[in-house]
Amino acid sequence: MNNLFNRRALVAIIAAGAAANAMAVQPKPVKISEGITLTPTLESELRYDDNIYEANVSDSSSWVASISPNLLLDSVQGRAHYQLGYSFDTELFDHSDQDSDTDHFLKASAEIGINRSNRLSLNANYSRVENVADTSVVGENDKFETSRVAAIYGLGNPSGLLSLDIGANHEWFRTFNSGTINRDREYDKPGFNATGYYRLGPKTRALLEYRYDDYDYLQAFPHLDSDKNTVLVGVIWSATRQTTGSLKFGQEKRDFDDAGKKDRDGSTWEADVLWQPGPRSTLSIGGQKGTEEGSVTEDLIDATRARVSLYHELSRTMSLDTFYRFSDEDYQDLVGREDEVNEAGISLRYNSSRWMSVGIGYTYKDRDSNQSIRDYDRNVYMINLNLSL
Repeated sequence: MNNLFNRRALVAIIAAGAAANAMAVQPKPVKISEGITLTPTLESELRYDDNIYEANVSDSSSWVASISPNLLLDSVQGRAHYQLGYSFDTELFDHSDQDSDTDHFLKASAEIGINRSNRLSLNANYSRVENVADTSVVGENDKFETSRVAAIYGLGNPSGLLSLDIGANHEWFRTFNSGTINRDREYDKPGFNATGYYRLGPKTRALLEYRYDDYDYLQAFPHLDSDKNTVLVGVIWSATRQTTGSLKFGQEKRDFDDAGKKDRDGSTWEADVLWQPGPRSTLSIGGQKGTEEGSVTEDLIDATRARVSLYHELSRTMSLDTFYRFSDEDYQDLVGREDEVNEAGISLRYNSSRWMSVGIGYTYKDRDSNQSIRDYDRNVYMINLNLSL
């Protein structure tokens, strides 16, 4: 373990320990003024990762120390609810100092209830992240910036027979890699969406949703400009105290501006279900199917993803978390690449007090591809500490 890692890891541990007398698992907001609160939290983790690059290579194991402070400013003023949040996540790698990075996340939102039949939702998000795993170029982290703004105007009382949400959004995806690395992946994406709801019962609504996204890439090559139109029908419910969720099914059509590229027209679905079989257990099931953005090597990725997780309170102070995720990815490229990814994990958490918890965990991840060079497996062992006021 190099000296630089030792010094930085020590700083992270000292910072976490110094905050231990002031931070929380069930955060206690600090009142700034009437209707305005500030909630600080701190997460720190030490883990051993035997394949940080998610690649079929040797010598890719590392100890990793991370620290992530979070600040959330919350304000309720009459019918309006405002939030402003910022966090960063610093990761320090024993394997190589050039892999160490700091990610930044900023979010702002406003929920304004004009009256019973009119409401406005505004959101803005910014992230600046570096990815060590599965990078485009060996030896340099993928470095991306994403900015997104969105607005949704709601018409009609949500508890009434009919209601409508109309929204618009814009996303900017950029890279800050050196030279031309990942420049072909930069794009602007304006979008529009509308969802109509019909009340089937006191806690159940049917929906019809339309989404439009216009992908405008900044580089002339590889000609990935496209329009994506999605139509979904479904149902959203909170039928009982134990079950809430949504199911949507529909069609997605992807039209490329380049006539030489193959358009895609196929089925799509989304699911998100939460079930509480008992007062101490929560089961979450979800997934989606649709197209994702490609790169210089493929036009797009047709992906199906599913997930299931179970949270169970063993006692007043102990909890158990398990999860499983599956992905099937078909690349629209010249070689017909197909990947299947399986990931599972388990963690045990001890809530020593309202303001502090300690956890240990393990995750396993495996990718099986028809291109054997892309096969890998990954084991991660971790211990973490969560703190707040």
